[in-house]
Amino acid sequence: MNRKAGPLMNSQNLIIALIGAFIVYRLYLRIRRNLGWQPLNSGRMKFVMTLSTVVGCLFLAAGAGHPVSLVSDLAGIALGIALACLGAAATRFERRGVLWHYRPNTWIGGLVSVLFLGRILFRIYEMTALGSPDAAAHGAAAAGGLSAVGYDPSAPWSSGLMLIMFAYYTVYSALLFRKMKNRPMSVR
Repeated sequence: MNRKAGPLMNSQNLIIALIGAFIVYRLYLRIRRNLGWQPLNSGRMKFVMTLSTVVGCLFLAAGAGHPVSLVSDLAGIALGIALACLGAAATRFERRGVLWHYRPNTWIGGLVSVLFLGRILFRIYEMTALGSPDAAAHGAAAAGGLSAVGYDPSAPWSSGLMLIMFAYYTVYSALLFRKMKNRPMSVR
């Protein structure tokens, strides 16, 4: 056994474990936010809109050179926007104390979370369980850029699934932000 492979493998396992823990933590937060009342927070909404837009544009740019991927990406964006509009229309608002709170539609938010989790789990399966030499060569070729988190040139539809989530959160946050502007935020 090569002594240099040991520490490298341990570093890779640590990075994979940290990424996995982060994904689980974010899913926990996402599920918790889908189930309960959330305070309307303009700073959080602006952050979500900005981050979702930037990451979504990165995924879109990564697949722009592949016609099938571009169609998949545009379909994912359209579906994300439609789900966001439905979700925002079904969101309930309530004054609690001096601040307004909102409760997202559990089914629509849950669907977006399940799509995201399913895509991540499928990507993990692709990267670990497919131990064929072909899969190893594919994994080595696709190791750079966005392939580790979702964009896969051999499966151009995959980034479209991720873009559903990014479009949903961008548009949903923008619609909530607009509704928030039309409500008095506190009792004066």
